[in-house]
Amino acid sequence: ILEKADECPICLEPIFDVGGATDFLCCGKKTCEGCCEPLMSTTSGTCPLCRQRFPETDGESLSILSSKAAAGKAWAQCGLGVVYDTGTMGLAVDKQKAESLFRKAADQGHSNALSRLGRLESARGNYSEARELREAAASQGHMNALGYLGAMEEDDMKTVRLLTVSSELQTSDGFVQQLLAECFAKGQGGLEFSPIRSVYYTKRAIEDTELFPDRMVLYAVLLRAMSDTFYPEYEIAPSGHNNLPEALFWYRRANAESTNADPISPLESYESSIKELCACCYKTLSTDKPKCCVECKAVYYCSRECQAADWKAGHKKDCVKSLKKRLRATGLF
Repeated sequence: ILEKADECPICLEPIFDVGGATDFLCCGKKTCEGCCEPLMSTTSGTCPLCRQRFPETDGESLSILSSKAAAGKAWAQCGLGVVYDTGTMGLAVDKQKAESLFRKAADQGHSNALSRLGRLESARGNYSEARELREAAASQGHMNALGYLGAMEEDDMKTVRLLTVSSELQTSDGFVQQLLAECFAKGQGGLEFSPIRSVYYTKRAIEDTELFPDRMVLYAVLLRAMSDTFYPEYEIAPSGHNNLPEALFWYRRANAESTNADPISPLESYESSIKELCACCYKTLSTDKPKCCVECKAVYYCSRECQAADWKAGHKKDCVKSLKKRLRATGLF
């Protein structure tokens, strides 16, 4: 595993491929992530490795990929396969053509093509072939393949090792993060049960490039489990340590995006219980319209004074206002 990873032409460190077809579409060359960003900020529209102008339109990009793929360039064959697989750059989805291009690139040892074929074969139930393809991709530093390879292991301890390496060298694949979170949640692979680490990896999973309801629910469940572990004597955890606003935020998002007509099971009970006690003084709320935080709608108060005091005491930290801002910045909210 990881024995054949390419070297960055700038710093000579191994390049850990997280799934992209290539970093530079003009020539198919790539650098490590650490070198790529500063180079891109100083090259003003030209490739820092081949000095060619970067394509500016989908038409130009597609033309380059098509010509390079026809010339037998593995990186272009895989890149064009991704285009057909996802239906981007103005092309219709064509899974058969995508697979054909992936196989041509894989025959030349292209890591991303090998990984994508591994996923296809696994979906078909051809697990032996899928393992071989993923091992070949992982040996070249393909982190996505390494994570999925870990998921196929029967040895729990080896699964955890592979998932951990994959997770730490790439943060963008939510599937790998979620599997590792489940290992900590269940105490598998020689790991001790750890709600904190399980919450940590699940949070990385839900902030993937796409939000999935099952990940949101898992994260919310783990947040509440962590609260029950550390504050079992509290109906409402102390301000500054109350994760209920964030848990409710993810329950509500999952419920809104779920295709199931029935609300997620804990949501209704939480929505009802949060209106019973003042989150500051813990008095029973007798009014029909108690004060609530308009941003998170997860804590209620008996008076404006309690609301103001609770904000200063720690609700400013607990509220999901900053979470919403961060998700908006990434286009996930």
